[in-house]
Amino acid sequence: MIERELKLHVPVSTRAELVKRLRSAKARRVLLHARYYDTPDRELANAGIALRMRKEGRRWMQTVKAPGPDPVSRVELNHLRPDGNLDLALYDNTPIQTTLSALAHPLALRYETKVVRLLYRHQTNDTIIEIAFDEGALFAGELELPILEVEFELIEGSSAALFDIAKQWTLDFGLILDPRSKAERGDTLAGLALSVQTTQTGETIVTSVSRPNSHHLFKPYRAKPPKLGKKNPVSSAYLSCAHECLTHIVQNAAYTAGVDTALANSGTHMEFVHQLRVGVRRLKSCQKLFEEWVPALPEDALEKLNNTFSQLGARRDLDVLRTVVAPRLKLAGMPDLRMPRANANRTAPASLANSPSFQNALLDILQALVEFGDTIHNDVNVSSEAKKRNSQNLLPRRLSSWLQAIVKKGSKFTRLPIDEQHNVRKDVKRLRYCLEMCAGVLNKSMLSKLRPALETAQEDLGELNDYYTAEVLFQDMTEKQAQAWFAVGWLKAMQAQKQKDAEVHFQVLNKAPRLDGKK
Repeated sequence: MIERELKLHVPVSTRAELVKRLRSAKARRVLLHARYYDTPDRELANAGIALRMRKEGRRWMQTVKAPGPDPVSRVELNHLRPDGNLDLALYDNTPIQTTLSALAHPLALRYETKVVRLLYRHQTNDTIIEIAFDEGALFAGELELPILEVEFELIEGSSAALFDIAKQWTLDFGLILDPRSKAERGDTLAGLALSVQTTQTGETIVTSVSRPNSHHLFKPYRAKPPKLGKKNPVSSAYLSCAHECLTHIVQNAAYTAGVDTALANSGTHMEFVHQLRVGVRRLKSCQKLFEEWVPALPEDALEKLNNTFSQLGARRDLDVLRTVVAPRLKLAGMPDLRMPRANANRTAPASLANSPSFQNALLDILQALVEFGDTIHNDVNVSSEAKKRNSQNLLPRRLSSWLQAIVKKGSKFTRLPIDEQHNVRKDVKRLRYCLEMCAGVLNKSMLSKLRPALETAQEDLGELNDYYTAEVLFQDMTEKQAQAWFAVGWLKAMQAQKQKDAEVHFQVLNKAPRLDGKK
């Protein structure tokens, strides 16, 4: 069966109020103790599959979960068991059997969860939504990770109702969308807590790591371009790309908001913010690429996303000034300066990422993508029409036209106003992000020649933008610190050099092959 649910982190500050609401609704209390199994080299996790045996009160339930058609849907098979012993024969003649039969190593306990669940069924007219608040911990080796989350599972009714209640509770309790399941968090925890070694005889030995360092348990989520097939309908390709871009945003937003990242250092937190902003750029690039063939995303949600992007960008500008530009200026001989404080007149990234309005904007976008996917799946006419729009034909043509436009503007880059230079930089980023998303439908030989040139151009254009931004900041400092004029002069010289470098990159791009195969 397909399970559709939304999972959100509950902040400690609102836990008591959320529990109070559930108890007033006569929520049922259940003790859950789950054991998750995998091979030493994570064969199930690599396939996106989670296998667990869970004691639910007095009964045992064996469950396997596998990827569904979208990030909020999972294939789930449940079997009541007489005891806590796994029985893999239950999956004979199911799609899961193929994966289990191909395992190279035996299954073993990898991590556990111990949870107190408050369970309540919210029922209105033709809708039933199960609300489960879980409080407890994940355990692997010597490590443990707290669990404080609420799940909204659609039992009966429309997806719109599921999202509506999740958004209302987000407003009420400051919930934070987190795409990771307990299995994903547990697998990451086990990766740090357990050591896997292979003996000379080929035997695999798993041992617990003594005093593992959990400071960098969860690293920034980076882009993971979807595997598009050349015969994919363009609507299917869009959903794969858009969902991955949104996951990029949501996961780094959760990390920025502090979910599982309290021990991360300042550099890691800077990278969370950077990757969150990259995710926003990628989603906007994805929308631009597919806009002719798919519905637009909710305007209000995109506006909130853009506002948060800009506010986080202002904070990141200061971070780049302090950690990248200032050290270069120091090496160049800049006199000592009092640098602006990172927190001066800026909203903390965590406050931006965990704000209910931002979180609900993410839910609005996720809802739009899920409902579009449902439409494609359920409407025969739409699906039939979509199949006529082949990704292999449409996407290379559009990307080639973008490349031509970039090369045309770039040929006179040093003569362009700063605003136009900035627009060219954004065009280069957009093309690079979309090339990565669409790699599966592009000519690999052509892509291998184009990608390095784009990466180098983007890097130099990024440095140029950093120098423009830094010049404005140092100009403001000259009124009270005359030595800041050194920085202004050095930055102007570097800008001139980077402009020339950029024009050379565009000459290289002009010689790159067309992605659509035309000359």
